[in-house]
Amino acid sequence: MLSVKDGDVHRLGQLFDKYSKGLYNYFQFQIRDRLKSEDLVQDVFYNILRYRHTYKDGANFKAWMYTIARNEKVNYFRNNRLFTRDMDHEQSDNGNSNPENDLEHKTDMDYLNIALERISSDNRELIILSRFNGLPYSQIAEIIGCTVGAVKVRMYRAIRELKDQYFKIAGE
Repeated sequence: MLSVKDGDVHRLGQLFDKYSKGLYNYFQFQIRDRLKSEDLVQDVFYNILRYRHTYKDGANFKAWMYTIARNEKVNYFRNNRLFTRDMDHEQSDNGNSNPENDLEHKTDMDYLNIALERISSDNRELIILSRFNGLPYSQIAEIIGCTVGAVKVRMYRAIRELKDQYFKIAGE
């Protein structure tokens, strides 16, 4: 990122290759619109380029990038108060699957996706950043602007809310 900041904008492609999938998943789990998620990833990288001068030497790039992504998500929801969710889940089949296990896994994933939709957006964001994108609590704290201790408490509550929703759905 320091090279990009110093004017070597061609290096942005390397950052895109490394981080675009994680950003896409971040948006997809919250927005549920494949095309819009792809657009938002592009917007994040446009903003990285546009605001590269604000990146501080020694700062955590991932935390800085996800802060930009979070702002994009907030802007998206602010501008699209009435949005629709695309519930089509693309599944890949490698030909070596067991239909019973696939059905059980699909059902579990469906329950998890429904449970994620039912929990608060703040809790959903924490779970996505931590469990799906693998960010450490220190980076999440930097992104959302709180202490690591607060992230731990919020994460505990988020996981508990997700678990409650999951088992409620599974029992229905």
